[in-house]
Amino acid sequence: MIEFTGMLPAILLAFIVVWEAFLIGMSMTYAGHAANEGARTAAVNGDDQAIKREALRRVSGAWADERNVEVLHPNGRNHPDYGYVRVTIRPPLLFPGVLLPMEVSARSRVVYEGAE
Repeated sequence: MIEFTGMLPAILLAFIVVWEAFLIGMSMTYAGHAANEGARTAAVNGDDQAIKREALRRVSGAWADERNVEVLHPNGRNHPDYGYVRVTIRPPLLFPGVLLPMEVSARSRVVYEGAE
């Protein structure tokens, strides 16, 4: 029993690290899906509000809060993300409501088919 008590902090710390890695990975997955959906909508419709709405539909759970998700579709040719949709998400820290002080983002190229 003493060995278990001594190992309990290490076991809990390992669990917390694995759980946080899972939450960051889910944030990256949601950012990628949202960027792809935003790029598809941009190719079809180009309206910034529609792009944001459709991108946010691909984010669910604790990640779906609009305050934690940023959708960027720049129109200026001089912007480094011109022709892309970038989605940035702040991952939660252990449980919803508390956020990590970092961001994960994904970008997806807008493909305008048939436009030449």
